[in-house]
Amino acid sequence: MSHHRLRNLATSFIRTTRSLKHDSPAGALFAWGIGAIALTAWLIWFFAAHVTLYEVSAKARLEVIRSAHPVASLVSGRIESVSFNLGQDVRAGDVLVTLDSHDRRLMLAEEVSRAESLPPQIALLEQQIEQLRLTRSKDQQSMQSAVGSAQSRRAAAEAAVSFANEYERRLSELSDSGRGAMIETLKARSESRKLKSVAAAAAADLHQIELASEARTHEIEAELDNLEREAARLRGALETSRSTVRRIQQEIVNHQIRAPADGRIGESAALQIGAYIQVGEKLASLVPPTELRIVADFPPASALGRIREGQRAQMRLDGFPWAQFGVLPAQVVGVGSEIRDNLVRVEFQPLPQPESKIILQHGLPGAIEVNIEQLTPAVLVMRKAGQWLEHDRVTQAGRGART
Repeated sequence: MSHHRLRNLATSFIRTTRSLKHDSPAGALFAWGIGAIALTAWLIWFFAAHVTLYEVSAKARLEVIRSAHPVASLVSGRIESVSFNLGQDVRAGDVLVTLDSHDRRLMLAEEVSRAESLPPQIALLEQQIEQLRLTRSKDQQSMQSAVGSAQSRRAAAEAAVSFANEYERRLSELSDSGRGAMIETLKARSESRKLKSVAAAAAADLHQIELASEARTHEIEAELDNLEREAARLRGALETSRSTVRRIQQEIVNHQIRAPADGRIGESAALQIGAYIQVGEKLASLVPPTELRIVADFPPASALGRIREGQRAQMRLDGFPWAQFGVLPAQVVGVGSEIRDNLVRVEFQPLPQPESKIILQHGLPGAIEVNIEQLTPAVLVMRKAGQWLEHDRVTQAGRGART
């Protein structure tokens, strides 16, 4: 049995030797050549080719550069009419919603009536004041004339008294010397006393006229003060009434909720006729007709220091399949420096595409890819290896700290 096995082994060895003699090295060399070429091509690609590195955000949307205007009510009240629909284009100042202002209109009519009744009363008082001032002026002139006349009479009486006193003195001297009659002296004395009485009466009349003039002046001044105070009160009431009219008119205007700017109604609350709305309640949102921008939210590690102005990007809109409509090219125009909700805001400028079938409008969502940089696969592999090593080092350091 062992002899039979040895014979079979010798036969197989002879066949193998014959096969090796007939084999050619050309096949092996060709295989090694193909492998060398493939390895060279791979090494060239690995160290010389450039691949594009992208950062992707699924939280992208189109927004207008200027934010939408909220349409809210400045007053509370019941809805009387609604004059807009969702998606309607409106102009600044167009009336969108009208609130019931019947009570304000009644108040306005009452206040207007009150305001219209005041000017005639003020005009009548002003006429009375003017007439009283004329009367005061005439009275002052009359009193000045009376005072002047009284002063003249008093002066004449005083002059006559002075003369009579001097005449009496001389007659008395003559009578004492025996050169004059006593009777003449007595007559002169009597005349002097009479003239003194006249002078005293003239002085009393002058004083009486001056007192009467002062009393009359005080009476007229008091009456003028009363009339002027009443006129001032009415003027104040008129101004207050006019201010009230303007306030009520403004309240009526506020009951008409108007469009704050040109634009399109992008959002609307469910408004029913007769429904009651509160002050500041948002009724609609007005999207202004302006340039659109793409806004996306990125994790801080992906955005800060990596995404910069001028980098190219492309957006795939959820409502427009990219296989049919293509993508929307864009360019980075701004990167936020503040982190909110663990995200960083990045803004993009859509690049024009005249032949694109995509209809751009405010609020369209989608995903955006940002071209961060181009680098060789070797650098990418080394960077990834460094990140893994750093992660392992941090993990081991954490475990060591826990132990």
